[in-house]
Amino acid sequence: MTLRSAVRLYQDRGSVIVTAPSTEPVTASELRSHLIVDSTQLPDADANALITDARTQIETQLNVAMISQSWRLSLDAWPSGSEEWWDGTREGSINSIYVRNSQVSVLPPKWPLVSVTSITVYDEASAATVVTVADVFDIDTYRTPGRITLKRGAVWPVALRANNAIQIVYVAGYANAAAVPAPMKRAVKQLAAYLYAHRGDDCDPADAWAKSGAESTLNVYKIARI
Repeated sequence: MTLRSAVRLYQDRGSVIVTAPSTEPVTASELRSHLIVDSTQLPDADANALITDARTQIETQLNVAMISQSWRLSLDAWPSGSEEWWDGTREGSINSIYVRNSQVSVLPPKWPLVSVTSITVYDEASAATVVTVADVFDIDTYRTPGRITLKRGAVWPVALRANNAIQIVYVAGYANAAAVPAPMKRAVKQLAAYLYAHRGDDCDPADAWAKSGAESTLNVYKIARI
C-alpha cells in the first residue's frame, strides 16, 4: 500500500523533447515571398533559422506541436482522484468508480496528440516496469489536448519512486507542413518577419509575439486550463 495522498494532475510535471521535428511548417522560399526579398538578402540558412525560432516560440506559447515530434512527460504520481489512500484497488460507490472527469486522465501537454509510444513506471529502487498501454489505458486523439484515460475496471500501474515515477513517451504534431493549419503557418511568417525586421535589436519575445500579429492570429488556438 502506498501512503502518498492524491496529487493534482499538473503538480510537478516535466516535458523533454525526445525527437525534434524533421522539417519546418514554412520553407525559406515561402518566408522570402512573404518578406518580398531574394536569396541574396536572406539566404536559406538565415531564413531557416528565423523560421525555427518563430516556430519554437509559437509552440511554447500554445503548447502545440506543429510538425510530428516525440516528447517524454514525467509525473511524480497518477491523478488518482480524491482518495486519501490508494492501494491499487478501485473501491467505493459505482459513481466514484465510473465518474467521468479529468481526474482519471492524464493530459499530455503537447497537442495534437497522435499516439502514445510507451509508459514506464518506477519502483522505490528505480527499477522500471513497462506498461502494456492497450490493456490499461484508452488513448483519446480526438480532443485537444489529447487524453490518456484509465480504462474502466483497470487500476493505475504502481509507481513508487518519489520523483518522476512515471514516464510517458508520446508523439504529437501534424504529419507534415501541408497538414499544418494555414493560420499557424501565417503566424510563423509573421513572427519570423518581425524577427528579421528587428535583427540586431534587443528584441523582447513578448513584444515580438504581440507586435508581429502572431498572437492575434493564433488566439483561436489558445486552450484554457481550468
